[in-house]
Amino acid sequence: MHMKQFDLSVEKTQSLKGQVKAPASKSYTIRALLCAGLNGEVKIRNPLYSEDTLAAIQCLKKLGAVIEKRDDGIVVKGFKGKPHIKGARINVGESGTLLRLILPLIALGAGKCRIEGRGTLLKRTNKPIAEALLLSGVTLKGKDEEFRLPIVIVGKGELKGGKVAVSAQISSQTVSSLLQVAPLAKKDVTIVVKDKVVSKPYIDVTLDVLRQAGITVQTQGYRRFYIKAGQHFRFKDNLAVGGDYSSAAFLMVAACLIVSDVVITGMRKDKQGDRKIIDILNSMGAKIRHRGDRVYINGPFELKGRDIDCSDTPDLVPILAVAACFAKGKTKIRNIGHLAHKESNRILTPVNELRKLGARIEAGRDSVTIRESVLHPAVVSSCNDHRIAMSLAVAGLRIGGLKIRNAEAIGKSYPDFVVDMKSLGAKMLRKRSI
Repeated sequence: MHMKQFDLSVEKTQSLKGQVKAPASKSYTIRALLCAGLNGEVKIRNPLYSEDTLAAIQCLKKLGAVIEKRDDGIVVKGFKGKPHIKGARINVGESGTLLRLILPLIALGAGKCRIEGRGTLLKRTNKPIAEALLLSGVTLKGKDEEFRLPIVIVGKGELKGGKVAVSAQISSQTVSSLLQVAPLAKKDVTIVVKDKVVSKPYIDVTLDVLRQAGITVQTQGYRRFYIKAGQHFRFKDNLAVGGDYSSAAFLMVAACLIVSDVVITGMRKDKQGDRKIIDILNSMGAKIRHRGDRVYINGPFELKGRDIDCSDTPDLVPILAVAACFAKGKTKIRNIGHLAHKESNRILTPVNELRKLGARIEAGRDSVTIRESVLHPAVVSSCNDHRIAMSLAVAGLRIGGLKIRNAEAIGKSYPDFVVDMKSLGAKMLRKRSI
């Protein structure tokens, strides 16, 4: 699935009103699909259908899984830990999460497999996970010393297990990827994290899916993980995916900035770190209520700048930068050095695009500082980053006259963003790129 190119025009919107169901969690959907591939048969209810998750489905089919889409979800008949990789050529699209989580899974198979991708993913380093796999006895080769795509893996039909030391200072995905396959290794596995761990909640999401699959993992903080060999993936129940807090954050901030009476449904309290968006916005002066699986927002709120640590919630940085532009005083978003390695450089890209709107924003090596700004209409770019596109669109609701080029990037995580926003009353218009 690759959406057709389009630009997005956003006009000043007086109010938002209505109820919208949050898109399903991308993090949970991808992990659920991959664990289901290692399983016998399981139904995933309320999965997300986006570019990244559809790429995961296609990859699993290439590796031998049988996947059937039904009205109430997806039924996955897995390959029970033995992916059919001989001569396979799989394409992970532009999903860094899928790439890093699927590499060790492919290494379980016997034969040669080529992994390809597209867009900005071709520029991103895969060195941490590649080095961990090489230490585990896997034969693989990347395009260069950073193990950029394409990558070729020669699998031996098993993973040997044992102790492996990994780096998690750029991404926690190396830990998550090894956790997923460790139960199928020949020997017990001990994963030792040798440096700072960023994005810890994504490890929690992985552990949550593994728990639902009947896998036991012993943990010592986020420093050491012990997984006994010989475990089997057996989901006792259907795996239900909750709403995505990082995607719902765009709806929440929009409702905080203008007159609103908005209810977001499907927001169950699971392991997603981006649940913090509610606490962060409330600490800035919002009064968002979370009752059961519903979030209630009656804006606008007078927001105040504050110091925000986003080490564990990197996906919130672009939309928080927008919220900060409308907040009194100064906001500093800290501990975000690892964002330079995302779909775009998520430190510099929001700074550059928001400056086009008149934002008073400065980038540091590991932080962004934003002061209350008077924004004006402009033409901006998504820089092919879904979160940048949606963040800019939210800013446009307040200022009007905003044109976002290459807004099709939103299809990576929230294809229905424009439809949902318009259902609430947002003045947005898609125009085909010329």
